[in-house]
Amino acid sequence: MTSNPQRQELIGQLAVIEGHIRGIARMVDQDANCLEILTQTSAVTGSLRSVALDLVGNHLRHCLTQAIHSPEPAYRDAKVAEASTAIARLVRS
Repeated sequence: MTSNPQRQELIGQLAVIEGHIRGIARMVDQDANCLEILTQTSAVTGSLRSVALDLVGNHLRHCLTQAIHSPEPAYRDAKVAEASTAIARLVRS
């Protein structure tokens, strides 16, 4: 997936997002202003999109680079298909 420093960074980003989601749940429980809840929800959505972009970038940098140098055409094709699928998932979200 990713190297150890990148993995730790992703885990950190996800922990921050998790904290924000808990905060949103508290806001809902405390009947906070809807616009404030929507603002926080939008921020979390942006943060998740950033994590997704980082994951796709890591895949392109590492997996596809490795596939390019592989002597196996089937392996290369599979990695290109994985990248296409990942990008399609990101675009649809």
